[in-house]
Amino acid sequence: MSEDYYNILSVSKTATQDEIKKAYRKLAIKWHPDKNKGDANAEEHFKKISEAYDILSDTTKRAKYDQFGHAAFQQGGGGGGFHSDPFDMFNSFFGGGGGNFDSFFTSDNRKRRRQTQGSDLKIDIEVKLSEIVDDVHRTIKFNRNGKCGSCNGTGETSSSTYKSCKQCGGRGAVYRRMGPMQMEQICPVCEGSGSELHGGCVQCSGKGVQSESVETRIKIPKGCHSGVKLRVSNYGNYAKGGEFGDLYAVIYVKKDEYFDRDGDHLVCEEHIDFYDMILGHTKTINSLYGKVNLKIPAGTQPESVLRINNYGLPNLRNGSTKGDMYVMIKPKFPKNISLEQKSILDLYRKTK
Repeated sequence: MSEDYYNILSVSKTATQDEIKKAYRKLAIKWHPDKNKGDANAEEHFKKISEAYDILSDTTKRAKYDQFGHAAFQQGGGGGGFHSDPFDMFNSFFGGGGGNFDSFFTSDNRKRRRQTQGSDLKIDIEVKLSEIVDDVHRTIKFNRNGKCGSCNGTGETSSSTYKSCKQCGGRGAVYRRMGPMQMEQICPVCEGSGSELHGGCVQCSGKGVQSESVETRIKIPKGCHSGVKLRVSNYGNYAKGGEFGDLYAVIYVKKDEYFDRDGDHLVCEEHIDFYDMILGHTKTINSLYGKVNLKIPAGTQPESVLRINNYGLPNLRNGSTKGDMYVMIKPKFPKNISLEQKSILDLYRKTK
């Protein structure tokens, strides 16, 4: 059972918003990870405090919590729940970490939270409908920010030194005033480290990355739909001193001239001689798997839809099952007929 938010902040259920703020201020300072380095319990308690404050400081969320408890913010509860970064909440509450809190909100914390994974890349791949009846393989080539081979992605050399960043004064962050609020942003010069590199790698100008051309082979599963994203791990951009991001291949299935797609089913039109519709016939037609026989019952009417089982597309999640193929019958009439054919039709009309 989840711990009661009021107990976490040590306030009563009738506490005012000012009392809740004061309780959060006191506890957040006490349990902040930078004042309790290496204490996993302190960091976990700090997160609980932040979650409790996020709910109880919002009058709408608090009302739902008072009525339904934690169930109001579970999946399907519609309450919104807690999705904030507890450190961002702390910064916002204390105006960006200024004043008396600089002593424990240090650049070490910013380094810990700094993004160390490179950005992701996206590439579009187009396939034909006829191709996805089976797995498709594509070899793709693209450019990305790769790891500098000269410095192994660090941007440093044996003679490199670091000095305090002039832009942010070594804090790792800059502050921007927005009306009554002060917003914290990662320093664009030192990227949150608080220091600037001097005498960096000549090959990459100290950035740790170099543009490179990459080639990889991607498997597109049978039955794939347009919009499906396939992730190729570690094929995105490299971040200095960190890791590679991922590559996302977005699949687009090209519209077919003959078949329309309806989920795993295929829909097409077939023009049939009118006399075959009247008398019945078996006709060989095209499918994505080659030729297939279509049985046309006698007396088939225009716009009738005939089904051929298991001649649709493979299911993306279960490739051993397939959809069906639906054929809409369109009558085909001759533009010109012989005298003999005309006389036969006249005879049929007279016998009705």
